[in-house]
Amino acid sequence: MKSKNSSNKATALIDANNFYASCEQSINPYLRNKPVVILSNNDGCIIARSPEARALKIKMGTPYFKAKESLNRLGVAVLSSNYSLYGDMSKRLMNLLKDFSEEIEIYSIDEAFVSIIRPKDKNLNPWARKVRCLIYQNLGITLTIGIGENKVRAKIANKLAKNIDHSAGIFDLVRIYNENDYLRKISVDKIWGIGKQTSNWLEGKGIKNAKELRDMDENEITKKLGIIGKRLQLELKGNECLK
Repeated sequence: MKSKNSSNKATALIDANNFYASCEQSINPYLRNKPVVILSNNDGCIIARSPEARALKIKMGTPYFKAKESLNRLGVAVLSSNYSLYGDMSKRLMNLLKDFSEEIEIYSIDEAFVSIIRPKDKNLNPWARKVRCLIYQNLGITLTIGIGENKVRAKIANKLAKNIDHSAGIFDLVRIYNENDYLRKISVDKIWGIGKQTSNWLEGKGIKNAKELRDMDENEITKKLGIIGKRLQLELKGNECLK
């Protein structure tokens, strides 16, 4: 385990936004800037939405037969899932990201953790903007990039990048002055590694957000959750426990 700020290494979680819908819009110019939804196997329910479809308040998981009439009325393009396309785009995405990182760990079809060394001024925003620009130019896909000292804080930074308008898709949890205010925005059930049962227990203890979990009594969380809970709390504090 490395102590906080012991090196210039940072961890970033890079996430492709609305991945399935973005892949379809990338290869079909007619779909760009239009509302698009992707259906699950056998066209059962909605599993992906473009930003334009999100703006129409179309909900994830809605059975297609229930939404069909309203989708037609709203002029939404409805597509069956094309997993061979998404897999190919994912491979191209990850290969491009390798050129911009010291190490890469593919987390899912549209997410990867990368390790990157901070420059002398510690500012990784130029790097993140360059990555976003390159991926959009090559694949037509928009990225969200969250940066922290470790995976847990990179995950939190990624959520903040998605939800804070002025972030422009990039958020570095290290280079802020009011960290507590931002950690309060992340409810405990949204923290990476916290399941439903654990979040219920924490909320019963009055622990509602990432800031409160970070500052919770160490013995109490270790007694309940063991080494996993201790590691999680240490990562919230900025230490690196998980390579």
